[in-house]
Amino acid sequence: MGLTSTRSVAKGRRIDLGTTYSCAAVFKSGAVEIIPSSEGSRIMPSSVAFTPGEEVPLIGESAKDLTLSSPAQTLSNVKRLIGRDYKDAGVQRDSKMMPFKVVADSDGSAAISVAVHGQAKVLRPEQISALLLKELKDRAQKYLGRDVKHAVVSVPAFFNDRQRAAVKTAAAHAGLEILRIINEPTAAAVAYGYESKVEEVILVYDLGGGTCDVSVLKTGSSGVLQVLATSGEPRLGGEDFDRRLVTHLIDIFKKKFSKDVSVEPQLLEMLRVEAEKAKRKLSTVPQATVKVDFGDTTLAETLTRGQFEKLNDELFRRTLEPVQSVLKDAGLHKSEVTTVILAGGSSRIPKVQQMLSQFFDGKELMRRINPDEVVAYGAAVMAAGLSSEQSVEYGGLIDVIPLSLGIQTAGGFMTTVLNRNAQLPAENSMLFSTNKDGQEVASIKVFQGERRMARNNHFLGSFQIKGIPAAPRGVPQIQVLFKVDENGLLTVEANSKDSGKRSELVIKQERFLSGEQIQESLSEAESFAKDDQREFDRAEARMALKALVRSLHSAAESASEEDAGILLEAASEGQDWLAANPDAEAEEIHEKREELEANAPELPTKPTSASSGEGGGELDMEGHDEL
Repeated sequence: MGLTSTRSVAKGRRIDLGTTYSCAAVFKSGAVEIIPSSEGSRIMPSSVAFTPGEEVPLIGESAKDLTLSSPAQTLSNVKRLIGRDYKDAGVQRDSKMMPFKVVADSDGSAAISVAVHGQAKVLRPEQISALLLKELKDRAQKYLGRDVKHAVVSVPAFFNDRQRAAVKTAAAHAGLEILRIINEPTAAAVAYGYESKVEEVILVYDLGGGTCDVSVLKTGSSGVLQVLATSGEPRLGGEDFDRRLVTHLIDIFKKKFSKDVSVEPQLLEMLRVEAEKAKRKLSTVPQATVKVDFGDTTLAETLTRGQFEKLNDELFRRTLEPVQSVLKDAGLHKSEVTTVILAGGSSRIPKVQQMLSQFFDGKELMRRINPDEVVAYGAAVMAAGLSSEQSVEYGGLIDVIPLSLGIQTAGGFMTTVLNRNAQLPAENSMLFSTNKDGQEVASIKVFQGERRMARNNHFLGSFQIKGIPAAPRGVPQIQVLFKVDENGLLTVEANSKDSGKRSELVIKQERFLSGEQIQESLSEAESFAKDDQREFDRAEARMALKALVRSLHSAAESASEEDAGILLEAASEGQDWLAANPDAEAEEIHEKREELEANAPELPTKPTSASSGEGGGELDMEGHDEL
């Protein structure tokens, strides 16, 4: 049930690090093996505990055992914080449910305050994750009898570049070099898909401890997996189901004993532990008993599967929303999906499986591989494929970017260079030009999002291209190149084709949208579609009227004295009207343009439309967007 999984390969071997549970896997003799711990467990709790009597922190099972006695010193689920700002709304919500203290680091990032050897220390999530990785690395090395130095990393599909970079930092601290970053649902598809040699449309439903991730992929005879679309709920998973149970138990305790245990951290943690145990039992048996001792008071309550399902019915239904969204984005009907794969421990819940199967008209769900291990399993296959010493019949992977990327062009339009769900690695370039005579410097503003106007999207950063030869507007050619590699990392380059001058964008990692913000951005784009179209049409009409004014001025230079006067008067009228009517609707602007054209002498050429059609941007006579 991990939010983030990291896999390491040394001559075909790899490690899996998850947020709530972790495991190590090895691809050997054509099959994947999960490396057990010394106690025989196939998964390790992603917990780290700092205790006064220990020189080094406890990790895994021994750390989780201290959750009740030392909740403030036992750190779990820290990947909810990794690569995020302390002020992030999601971090603030999560921190209220965490038994340890979440604070701001010196740069404003989310961090954890904990006592280490009796002294208060502020540790970043990357440092905690590095300890977990190091433990898994050591286990794998002991099992394999050799060094493990490289890693294939899988992260939630909605992880942004900052979060991905933070995971890479954690791996580096653990002595692991990252070979590849892939999305978790994609890894699950690889687990099943590498052995498929027929055309299939695969939907991966990954319901873990804290997130619901869904991807739809396509595979063919070559074995290549093509990701068609991804979607998800970054704050919906097994822990949310636990909270509903905890709230239910708190209410029962209040009614029976007139005591509010929600204000007592240790008692609340005891309830959480018992609620999680009950949830797991209810996936296999119809009822489970919760028994918690509160001093001289004992709460013993029998919970039925029906009660659990009723408490979480609304949350279960919400997990289907990313399924519907991903099918819509991929342009698919549910009947076209040939295989549905379950991943994540929470996908074991019978009601969840029932609802998902019913959504796909009774289709059988693929769960041959343990949902807790399937992501690690797929990463093991991929890691083996990247290892020159392994022979794996796996054709490869084509992943996607989560949101469109583009730049702002004259008029405030969002000109998309790379579309959402573009396959990775993705690369595209477009030609742009200047919008002022003699312009030697152009500012390039990069945005992320689906809105028609740039200002309504998420601003990533800006840079300048200098050394543009002075020339009339629309003449210089500036090539802007967007490149996103297999790891989802973005580079933007600008090149003046006339002077050869080149510049590159450096975006600070904190500028990228988080997974929750990505989903909010998509929702806003849908909600404001009509308003955006209206604003786009208005801006486009203003650009067209401005283009007419320029054409009138230009035509006056070569016209007779009488015609020149009429042309300049029309141009002046157009400029004055634009200044006096900044909020005019598109229809009014079109009417004014037609009026000026009708009253002015015939122009040598009609001014071009202001729209590129593909996201806006003023056009020059050559058809290049103008910066």
